[in-house]
Amino acid sequence: MAKGKKIQLSFRARRDKETGTEVLRLTPPHIICHRNYFYQKCFSHDGQRLIFGGAFEGHWNYYALDLEKQIATQLTEGEGDNTFGGFLSADDRSLWYVKNTRELRRVDLESLEEYVVYEVDDEWVAYGTWVANSDCSQLVGIEIKKSDWSPLTTWQKFRDFYFTNPECRLIRIDLNSGEQQVILQEKRWLGHPIYRPFDDETVAFCHEGPRDAIDARMWLINQDGSNLRKVRQHQEGESFTHEFWVPDGSALYYVAHKEGDAHRYLCSADPQTLENRRLRTIPPCSHLMSNADGSLVVGDGAPHKTGNIDLNDPFIWVFDLKKGTQKAVCSHNTSWKVLDGDRQVTHPHPSFSPDNQWVLYTSDEEGMPALYLARV
Repeated sequence: MAKGKKIQLSFRARRDKETGTEVLRLTPPHIICHRNYFYQKCFSHDGQRLIFGGAFEGHWNYYALDLEKQIATQLTEGEGDNTFGGFLSADDRSLWYVKNTRELRRVDLESLEEYVVYEVDDEWVAYGTWVANSDCSQLVGIEIKKSDWSPLTTWQKFRDFYFTNPECRLIRIDLNSGEQQVILQEKRWLGHPIYRPFDDETVAFCHEGPRDAIDARMWLINQDGSNLRKVRQHQEGESFTHEFWVPDGSALYYVAHKEGDAHRYLCSADPQTLENRRLRTIPPCSHLMSNADGSLVVGDGAPHKTGNIDLNDPFIWVFDLKKGTQKAVCSHNTSWKVLDGDRQVTHPHPSFSPDNQWVLYTSDEEGMPALYLARV
């Protein structure tokens, strides 16, 4: 089927058995559907529309969902969409995504016309999530040397890939001209490039790989390649994960945990001084994302094994940093399993709606991965 196809969905409402919270299932439980990566823009500014990845045609494509009409419109077609890395433009008029690890494309949401803005050269492949700056004029991404690349379809392959020291380059792309510049190139696995909101000079990225093998995950660099600096050095048995910028650019938040400790910790780093602070103790959440000013944070409880401590937290949590409170919003009950060779598709990846009234997440608790909204 071609792009533009409309699918009438039927949302299902229920009360969470554990918390009593109102939960809406947006997509059917027999077709794989998932949200994009948690810090990528998925909602329109008015909160009436969101993008997601769906396998209605057998392979995964992008869809725009009108939440009032409950209608999903197909935006892309054919195989090869990176349905985790795509995002809505700042003006809500375009979808940006990577096709076949080769082409950065823009889709006009009105006409559905599609444009190739940048093409990876033959010796490299696009990797992971590519992220735009605040006005959607520039983008940062990671490319891996094609001769070093292999599909990471299991967590063991993910771990093994780290020790191959693949050649990677952190790049920036002008989204108007398609011009590319290399910010940093190393024989080291790089990932998670993110422009600091409202500060195009500052780019965060990580040394990717298994938590126990990395000695310093989080880094900042100027977009011209200067002033490379470490956000925080790991201590013995300590690791950091899933850093993200507070959307107003005020801080870099991340999760810290230590071998043998049953808790995880929400921390922040000041982008100017690199002062790191522990904000609060949290349940064993995997992914965290904040609202616009960082006062509210949502996280997905996850399986967590450290030493002889074995935990499985099935809840979506909201933390109010001003009040110092936390609340289990609902139970996501996802399996976290690898599905169809993808390590991410069953992960909740929660984030807030623009009005902070709902949390969007993915779960396979009713069969295939589906999109859910839980009222905060």
